[in-house]
Amino acid sequence: MESFNNCKPADWETNFESKLTVESSLPYKEYTGPIEKSGNDQRQYRLIRLPNNLTALCVQDVDAKEAATSLSVNVGSGANPVELQGLAHFLEHMLFLGTEKYPKEGEYDAYLSKNSGKCNAYTSFIETNYYFAVENGALEGALDRFAQFFISPLFNADCVDRELKAVDSEYKGNLQSDARRIYQLVARTANSAHPFSQFPTGNIGTLKGAAEELGLDLREELIKFYHKYYSADIMRLVVVGNHSLDVLSEWATSKFSDIKSKGNTRPVIDGHPLDKAVLGKMVHYKTVCEKYELKLQFALPGLRSVYGEKPFDYINTLLSHREPGSIYSVLRNNGWATAISAHSSGMYYDGFGTYTIDITATPEGLENYEAIVSIIFGYINMLVESGPQEWYYQELALVSKAEFDFKDKEDAETYARTLSSGGHNQYVSPHQVLSHSALHTGFKADLIAKGLRYLNPGNYRLFIGAQEHKAVECKLEEKYYNILHHVADMPSHMTSDVKCNRNIAKTLHLPGRNKFLPENLSVTKPATPVDTPALEPVLLRKNDKFEAWFKQDDQFFTPHGHIGLTISSEYVDNSPVNHLLSTLLCNLVLVELQEQLFSALKANNNFSIAHGKGSIDVDVHGFSSGLPLLLKTLLQKLKTFEVNAQQFSIYLAKLERTLQSKRHDNPRQCLYKQLDAVNMVPAFDQDMLEEALKNVTLDGLKAHIGLLFSKAYVKMLVSGNYTQEVALNASNQVLDILQLQPVPRFLVNTHRTLDIESGYYIQNVPISDQKCLNSAVICVFYCGSVDDTQDAVTLRVLKHLVHSACFAQLRTSEQLGYGVGARLDYNKSGREMLMVVLEGESNPVYTTQRINEFIRQYRLKLQELTAEEFESSVQSLISLKQEKLKSIDDEFSRLWTHIESDKYKFDALDKDVEHLKRLSKDDLLVFWDKYVNEDTAKGYTRLDLQMWSTKIWQPTAEEFEMYPSTVLALYGSLRSEGHTGLSIADAQSFVSSADASSNIESLLAELSKLYVTKQAPSVSNETAEALDTTDVDVETPGIVFESSSKIATALQMAISSVDETPKFATLRKTNFANIDMKQSPEGIWLINDYTQFKSTQALNGLQIPSYKFVPVIAEPVLTEVSQPSVTTDNTPQPSTCKSADAPRSFNNAYGMLAGRLGLWRQAWKKHNQPAATSSSK
Repeated sequence: MESFNNCKPADWETNFESKLTVESSLPYKEYTGPIEKSGNDQRQYRLIRLPNNLTALCVQDVDAKEAATSLSVNVGSGANPVELQGLAHFLEHMLFLGTEKYPKEGEYDAYLSKNSGKCNAYTSFIETNYYFAVENGALEGALDRFAQFFISPLFNADCVDRELKAVDSEYKGNLQSDARRIYQLVARTANSAHPFSQFPTGNIGTLKGAAEELGLDLREELIKFYHKYYSADIMRLVVVGNHSLDVLSEWATSKFSDIKSKGNTRPVIDGHPLDKAVLGKMVHYKTVCEKYELKLQFALPGLRSVYGEKPFDYINTLLSHREPGSIYSVLRNNGWATAISAHSSGMYYDGFGTYTIDITATPEGLENYEAIVSIIFGYINMLVESGPQEWYYQELALVSKAEFDFKDKEDAETYARTLSSGGHNQYVSPHQVLSHSALHTGFKADLIAKGLRYLNPGNYRLFIGAQEHKAVECKLEEKYYNILHHVADMPSHMTSDVKCNRNIAKTLHLPGRNKFLPENLSVTKPATPVDTPALEPVLLRKNDKFEAWFKQDDQFFTPHGHIGLTISSEYVDNSPVNHLLSTLLCNLVLVELQEQLFSALKANNNFSIAHGKGSIDVDVHGFSSGLPLLLKTLLQKLKTFEVNAQQFSIYLAKLERTLQSKRHDNPRQCLYKQLDAVNMVPAFDQDMLEEALKNVTLDGLKAHIGLLFSKAYVKMLVSGNYTQEVALNASNQVLDILQLQPVPRFLVNTHRTLDIESGYYIQNVPISDQKCLNSAVICVFYCGSVDDTQDAVTLRVLKHLVHSACFAQLRTSEQLGYGVGARLDYNKSGREMLMVVLEGESNPVYTTQRINEFIRQYRLKLQELTAEEFESSVQSLISLKQEKLKSIDDEFSRLWTHIESDKYKFDALDKDVEHLKRLSKDDLLVFWDKYVNEDTAKGYTRLDLQMWSTKIWQPTAEEFEMYPSTVLALYGSLRSEGHTGLSIADAQSFVSSADASSNIESLLAELSKLYVTKQAPSVSNETAEALDTTDVDVETPGIVFESSSKIATALQMAISSVDETPKFATLRKTNFANIDMKQSPEGIWLINDYTQFKSTQALNGLQIPSYKFVPVIAEPVLTEVSQPSVTTDNTPQPSTCKSADAPRSFNNAYGMLAGRLGLWRQAWKKHNQPAATSSSK
């Protein structure tokens, strides 16, 4: 395929001058020319080249509390040997596991964790990117450890098999992901001689299995791959920190100059993945979830040389725009599609590219796929005939320049990763290392025209995805993801001279001029300059139906704004049907608005309408000048929305498919959703929503819209480049449009959390995806109140410490799964939760026992925590909390969190820092013993959620009640490794009679003898009989159990717990047996029906805010609680009460005066008036 643009690589020699580092006089070369950067960017940059030819960009950010580094190697899965697919990805995993200078496994992770750091890596087709973030004071030590990955990695032999399991677990966790599956199918149906067609992730079979079959040593092959490709010449390093450029240059030079230079080792890839044998093919494939997809994939040359002109930016926005006259508009009006996207990949790959148009179709659309294809080519033909439009290109260029000139600051890690990854384009000059991906350098009609010529019917292939296909039988099976598919030649009328319906062709046209272009980029600064940005927003107004807040930008000074509203109503979520109606309304309104306001999105004025918790949330952000108009348009559409019957049917069906697709989420995601269902009221699980969907009707939606706004409470925040006058006008606009009526707040804040009393509970959550290989466990420890600052900061320090230790033990050492770690969760009210999460192939009972052991042992680690380690963790957290906000959007998010939560704790960060400074190591131990330690926590409250793969044995409720968890874990481990010759009763009997003083080898030998005595082994329990017969084998005498196996670990746990006294039986006095819950021998309650369990628990209320509400708009203060009232001058009046401190909110006043029945009756009478009788504006 011809080159897209014949130009030479950029000059990377001119303006590079020899320099010496300040401290050590180490040589390097520095680029002394100008570097194009945003006018809003206060960071300083130094581009250098080390003696080994490694290019590094040092970035000084004096405001950054967190430092970050990324190193990108220009080699990825495209270099995998055909016989060892996944080797590049496996290498990425192995580099973390020890070096000559730092041989201890996990030392790098431990260092980062101790200094509030984190790390990760990814492998793509053309690069492998390694990155980390860490507290600034620890950057040098982190760099030293990080650099050794590329200088002297050990590739320890004893880590190979263990890390292979991690790669395999990662692969298996994605087997049911439609996104991964279609990516793999696109690859496997490409040119088989091209590396693009390989399996990039790898698994045990393609790595260890393939190596053994070929008589190769996998570790040796890994080392060969590393030495062949990992050269300093193809590495791009970015270091971001608050240190001086001299210091950053010193560290980059001293730490990374020892990486070997081997020349340009980037693999040369010939040919194109979409050759003539592939183009013109039509691939039908089966999806896991119910969906209907069309994908047109075109062959392109590499596009890196046109990074500046960006011809495909022009093409992308036209093919994917949604205004009248677009492809999307025609498809939507015909009921054939609900989404479209278009993008090129030629900037990413080196030497070839592809162009993809994706259509999210309806069932009817899929049946008319030929017509959809003809419409796409009809639009492309219209673009060709119209010719490239310079005015349209200049609109794109104007927006991108404005965004670049006023670019918000990213977090350090993302910034480092983006810059290092983008550093491999040999056509980008040093001058443009920061700007090349953002700015348009000039309109080139010939390049756009050339790009359009590649999008012709003879240069594409078509993918058609659905769960079932009527026209073809999918018999072919992809090797790694088992994707059933069918490949055939497209008919000639789809590959040459494709004809679009004439009537449809007449409706296709270019979009009009963009009225949302950021033409007014002036910045409004506060009348009085401020030394310190204000922490609190201004309360403009507050009453019994509306509160409006305003925060003028006093630190960023960019022409950006952010406006958010939450419209809370009792009708949003008070039943499963209403929950679905609220979701459907948001979806339908948003779809119409995206068509009507696509030009706003194109101008980077973003908007959303989303279903929150008991609310409809409206959000607009972008260039400030256009947001008031955008908000007005959104609210008018939302308030006066008229439902189209055809679109209702289409999006109701799509909602049903979305619900069903959630059954194929990975087990961790399913358990997170179930945790919400258990903790929250109201909350509806998958089964409830699918059942309720039968009662969702068009008339029901129309009625629902009227109810939503009849009685609602609205919160609003205007933030950014505005004056108070503009913010007040915006709030008036909201009131005018929504026509709110007063409503008692106790009817609005309907979402509450359960106050789960002391006890240990387990719920086994059924798994819906029968093909999922992984199981998952979430162990939830309920801790202190969300309103207790001391407990909150203590928990955050603990979570940080626990996460790294948990990952090191359960993931790295024991290899229990790929998704492992600790996290926190909390709601508006109730208690904070410390969670340990694990997803993998291990059975959940065994996994839970290993988590229990980790928790028990971790207290000893807390005791042994050195003063230095403790102070480092605390200081790192303080530094993160004191990190300066990076943008108006960041400030909005912080303020909105406090407003939306009803707590109004705008000084929360300062309070947190005060408590952190007073925190001691003893506080950690006290907290641990109070909430997490089962032996000492008087109010120990714990909930375990478990999801079991159908591929493994699962105990029945009766077995849970009869046998200790450790025995179930032992029996499950035996079954998982294929040993089915014992029953659970046999396992229990063996454990009970075993000599606890014997060593593990002797115990394993005794267990092996037990098998020999079984002449005809069988599975005795009811659950095992129901399993697939492939789970059963015939035991043979002389079986040997390894002392390093999970069986050995499970046996040790079972025997050591024989004499333990049940810990949890006395924690809760309620006898749950009456609601069909079973209790284990240890006293753990098994939740059978979580809805019944929830009904036995109390609810948490919200804390009364300590914030003094003083609105800018003065409201009359009454001597008693007022009835909700309305004025005729468009100014809402709040409910107030007499107070020596400050006015109280309507809700709080009612809470205090609940005994005054007359006032209650008055409020209810007012609340229940028909909407038509209200004179509210």
